[in-house]
Amino acid sequence: MINLFYLGSGSGENRLLFEAAKNLRKESCNINVIQYCSEELDKNEEVFSYVLKEISSVDFIIINLHGSVPYFKKFPRLRETINSEKCPVFLISTIEEEMTEYRSWFPFSNDDYRQVYSYLHLGGLQNMRSLLLWVYVQIGKGDHSIPKPVQPPTHGIYHPGWYPDIQISEYRMFLPKSTLKAGILFWQNDYLSKSLAAVDLVISSLEEEGLDTVPVFCSSAPDPISGSPGISEIIRHYFMEDDKTTIDVLLIMMGFSQLSFSVSCSGETGIQPDNFFSSLGVPVLQLITTNQSYGEWSENIAGLSILEISSHVVWPEYDGQIISIPIACHEPDENSRKINGIEERTRKVAKMAKSWASLRRTPVCERRVAIILYQYGLANDCIGGAFGLDTPESVVQILHAMKNAGYDCGEILPASGQELIHLLLSGLTNTPECMDEGELLSKSADLVSRDEYLTWLSKIPEICSQKIIHDWGEPPGTILTAEKKVLIPGKMFGNIFIGLQPPRGFLEDADAVYHSTDIVMPHQYFAFYRWLKEGYKAQAIIHMGTHGTLEWLPGKSVGLSSTCYPDMMIEDLPHLYPYIIDNPGEGIQAKRRSSAVILDHLIPAMTRAGGYGNLEELTVYIQEYFRAEKNRDDVKASEILKEIQILVEETNLASDLQISLSAPENLAVSLGSMYDYLCTARDSLIKDGLHIYGFCPQGERFSEMLYALTRIKNGSIPSLRESIGKSMGLVLSELQENPSGWNDLFQKPNGALLDDIDTLSFDIIRSIVATGCNPEKIPDITRDLCNDPDLNETLYKICKNIVPNLEQTTDEMNNLLSGLNGRYVPPGPSGPPTRGNAHILPTGRNFYSIDPAIIPTPAAFAIGKKMANQMIERYVKDEGVYPENVGIVIFATDSMKTGGDDIAYLLWLMGLRPLWSAYGGRVTGLEIIPLSDLKRPRIDVTLRITGLFRDVFPGLVDLIDEGVEMIATLDEKDEENYLASHLRKSLLESLKNGMDPEEARSRALIRIFGCPPGTYGAGVADKIITSGWEKKQDLADTYLDWGGHAYGRKYKGEVMKDLFKTLLSKLDVTVKNHNSRELDILDNDDDFMYHGGMIAVTKAYGEKDPVSFVGDSSDPDKPVIRTIEEESKFLFRSRIQNPKWLEGLKPHRYRGAQELTYLFDFAFGWDATADVLEEWQYQSLAETFLFDESCREWLSEDNPYALIHMSGRLLEAVDRGMWSPDEETLRLLQSIYLSIESNLESLTDPQKKISTQNI
Repeated sequence: MINLFYLGSGSGENRLLFEAAKNLRKESCNINVIQYCSEELDKNEEVFSYVLKEISSVDFIIINLHGSVPYFKKFPRLRETINSEKCPVFLISTIEEEMTEYRSWFPFSNDDYRQVYSYLHLGGLQNMRSLLLWVYVQIGKGDHSIPKPVQPPTHGIYHPGWYPDIQISEYRMFLPKSTLKAGILFWQNDYLSKSLAAVDLVISSLEEEGLDTVPVFCSSAPDPISGSPGISEIIRHYFMEDDKTTIDVLLIMMGFSQLSFSVSCSGETGIQPDNFFSSLGVPVLQLITTNQSYGEWSENIAGLSILEISSHVVWPEYDGQIISIPIACHEPDENSRKINGIEERTRKVAKMAKSWASLRRTPVCERRVAIILYQYGLANDCIGGAFGLDTPESVVQILHAMKNAGYDCGEILPASGQELIHLLLSGLTNTPECMDEGELLSKSADLVSRDEYLTWLSKIPEICSQKIIHDWGEPPGTILTAEKKVLIPGKMFGNIFIGLQPPRGFLEDADAVYHSTDIVMPHQYFAFYRWLKEGYKAQAIIHMGTHGTLEWLPGKSVGLSSTCYPDMMIEDLPHLYPYIIDNPGEGIQAKRRSSAVILDHLIPAMTRAGGYGNLEELTVYIQEYFRAEKNRDDVKASEILKEIQILVEETNLASDLQISLSAPENLAVSLGSMYDYLCTARDSLIKDGLHIYGFCPQGERFSEMLYALTRIKNGSIPSLRESIGKSMGLVLSELQENPSGWNDLFQKPNGALLDDIDTLSFDIIRSIVATGCNPEKIPDITRDLCNDPDLNETLYKICKNIVPNLEQTTDEMNNLLSGLNGRYVPPGPSGPPTRGNAHILPTGRNFYSIDPAIIPTPAAFAIGKKMANQMIERYVKDEGVYPENVGIVIFATDSMKTGGDDIAYLLWLMGLRPLWSAYGGRVTGLEIIPLSDLKRPRIDVTLRITGLFRDVFPGLVDLIDEGVEMIATLDEKDEENYLASHLRKSLLESLKNGMDPEEARSRALIRIFGCPPGTYGAGVADKIITSGWEKKQDLADTYLDWGGHAYGRKYKGEVMKDLFKTLLSKLDVTVKNHNSRELDILDNDDDFMYHGGMIAVTKAYGEKDPVSFVGDSSDPDKPVIRTIEEESKFLFRSRIQNPKWLEGLKPHRYRGAQELTYLFDFAFGWDATADVLEEWQYQSLAETFLFDESCREWLSEDNPYALIHMSGRLLEAVDRGMWSPDEETLRLLQSIYLSIESNLESLTDPQKKISTQNI
């Protein structure tokens, strides 16, 4: 008996090998095939150990690794066994260098090597039979003749109702031109192996929906050996005729990136082949085949495995494919597995395909589209909230663009975003103010009767309908209902419905959230989305801006089933989602859990904060003081110091720097650090207003944006500021590191030179913009300023590479309309543009993210290591000891944007570094850094990951968990390895309490915590926004309830609340890093919810307060660390108190005012959880935004609800003892609140204005 061992990549088996071996045994060729797949061996150590033993008894080994060796994590151990056994091995990989490296394992001639390669490469039953014969003859010394490799068909039409080998020209003759048509692509190997059950089901499901199908099997890559022309040519041949597309939608049953396969490459990202999908111009749906059985997939809350996410989700996203759902699974079949279709899921995909195809064929004037706005909170001040986007104005611009394109948008469209808001407020919102039932019914855009709702409810899986009833009572519930009818908030504009996404329920029933982390959406939420489909007959949905709640409903992480609530809401409707480009993580969630087509949009224009008011005056005085000191003019220096002291007291700046003003000499010695601080604040980027969808920044904002994009280097394009500094004979980094240093040549401090460089930067940019960014005009512009060839080259690259992409922001609107036309939206990268990523523009793309397998990248590891060292050094400097226990909040979006800075950060704290593959940069494992190299103790790290991180980075969760075990089990002294020391103590305590030793060890190793499986959030923000808490411990307990679930290789969300509490109570340090100034800690509730919540637990249950840090890597070459208190003060100085920021918001009227309500909530949230704000910061909020007459009048006119919200939040701070204002301040706050509240009935009438001038 000859034993052949076959190891397939991922979960790939070669079914034809089994069939060929079975046939040969009938011919008296005694050969046996043993098959395993790398994914199974990576997951199951017991099976892998068995395989290692079995290798000693096999005669020949074939390792077929699609991609490369690093995809098989246990390959190094297998390699070791193979080397010791000396068994002949043939390794096939898509990386040519790897095949060369392991050629020596195959001890036969080059002709034999090519022959075996051809058998495997060409595939098919005949070639598998010949391969086995070759092995039988070579190993068993048989005398059989060995056929040469044959070439099976690499592409062709397959249809169960048609004869084989039919040509496309003939096939088309039988397809009526009037019908919808769906192209289908599936693997050639499935055709050759007759694994066609899932293909047949897709074909029949589409045809039942009325679509004619063009099913094509193919091999993706162009290949001279097999004769495959490659997918690009295949698409043109089968789905186009005379350069015209002949199908309406394309369904792909193959994983990976087809654009990458279309060229000869290793499959790495960054390749820019011809995008034949753009030429085809139809929506492309990715159909997922899971390697699990149906039962395994049904029970798996994660949905898909790590490799399945990579092959069927991450890589197809690079193509701009729409991620759908699993339509097939693998079921056991004799000694192999067969592919079976999942009927219900396949039928849903067929409906989805029909919906997308129908958009193309439906006349524009007949299309019905729903535009959904998000309403934050429980008040009417935040309709249309979306990060960085003027949503009302954007929607109005979209409406006008649609009308111009032929859509029926009604007789009269709102002329502005403000007018749209007035129209929405005049109708029904999610927060109806002072309305009786009659008014509710009359103002609702439509009504859903109880009977109609019950019919809809009965059509979803019973387990889901019962869960809704369990959580929210008998239908139709109490939220947004009247007379047992469900209300639909929104307004109709012809065939366009503008609606408000229903309340998630967290704020309406905050007490329920406190006790239940898996609460589903209310009845009205389900009714609203079902009404869109069944009542309104929408043909497409646009969710407007970052972000809503649908994609965060409970269910599988990815690869959703019919019992997953996002799947239930979106049904089969085409889903378009304008999303900010610098938030890939949350946008990816929408793509994967609601089949969204992302249309990314630009960030708001960013500008240099600069100086203002007293801080500008103070900066000038300090510069004059430095000059007086240099000139040894003690009298003048003394006079200036008095003025400085007055300004420092007026601005409370001593609080920022922790300096005493008790004596003038204390102030004098602190002026250097004070000036450095002021220079850093004025040099920070802040937002200038909001983005309007589809519109490139205009005028001064265009120049600001260009400055923000170019102030640090962008790949091969040098930093503009650095180039200008160099032309002046200055080194920018030296100025930034020591702003208070004096430059004798220029007779001014470095900080003033930084201002000069920035002034010159803006002057040059404005001059270039005035020429239409004509690169030929650059020498004329720079000649009189700082004529320098290197600077001119930098400016030339900016004009040629960055400016055109920025001007192409108009693609946002063009591609949105294209998507509504049922056309393909091209893909593009994502991330923070101002972090040296200008290359990711233009926007308007269906963005993708990063391959999880390469995180952390070498570059990210260098940055993370540097930031971790900064934290340790700062803590040791302040506290005199090393931190033993560090808590880190890890966001998925941050890891995507940076390539894994935070992952590198925590690995370095423990004393670990990644191992990267030689080809492709994949992380293959971890190695321990010797203490002699680390030169400090190993630190114990506890993680709070988000639900999104759990979903998109399951491999990283396992890698970190593995790293914890590697460090915790080292035989090192307690003072050298805090993690190992804590493990030993925990083990001893658990054993004393009678715990099973293995369980005690497993629990002692847990360091990764998150929310329950299938859910998202931390719960804290909802408690704070609704004022549903009494003391800090309430917030801490909510944080523990939501976050006390363990994750790792063994644990998948099991409740470990007490362990989480114990670990957090011992924290010395908490950390949450930021990677750009496009988003800061006062910009969103996630920061105080996750990081602030962690601090709240340590404060409530620990013996001491932690030191809490924020790392800032907005310039990756110059990361900065601050405590959370320092960061909040820094933001007040650079952005919050800066008139430039406020003036940027005012033109956006109602939507601009929302930003202030968010600010008040988020600042309050930080103080509630972490005691961050000082008295002067509350006073500043009141004086800057409420007591300033011009600002108050703006708010009262454009968004009086915001005025109520803001004054109410400050009054709550007073009531809770968080702020103790003087009597006059309190009186003014109360007057503002009461004057607006008493006029609530006037707020929805645009003709009635509320004045607060006399307050």
